[in-house]
Amino acid sequence: MIVKGYVGSMDVEETKKLAEDGIYVFNSKCIVGKEHLEYAYTKAKENFERGRNIANNFHIEIMLILTGRRQISTAIKLAGMDNADSFGAISEEGFELDYERDDSVLDCSEKKLRYLGIDIELGEKSCDLAFENSALLELER
Repeated sequence: MIVKGYVGSMDVEETKKLAEDGIYVFNSKCIVGKEHLEYAYTKAKENFERGRNIANNFHIEIMLILTGRRQISTAIKLAGMDNADSFGAISEEGFELDYERDDSVLDCSEKKLRYLGIDIELGEKSCDLAFENSALLELER
């Protein structure tokens, strides 16, 4: 699994084209570390393999898990590229995108936790709450 961070904006059509090639991109505001995106991707893949997916689209299933939401429209609003100025990308194959590379856009922050609806002071383990948020969605299935 390859995860990279980038600075720049991307339109919906480009994200769809990349997804067709197995490269999935998400607003960096909803990603609290490379491991968070890897977790969401792995869970989405497992859900599709087991027939437990909520969304019919793999890209959207990842968004649901990343954001910890059950509502597709809410997940797309949070994880989609509308108004994003940076993004995370994940693929099982090597890839390069024509954007400025900056993996720091994937780092956890209090602002990102608030964006995801997790209201807590940033402490040593607070970024783990994003994983818990995603895991709770799995328990509700």
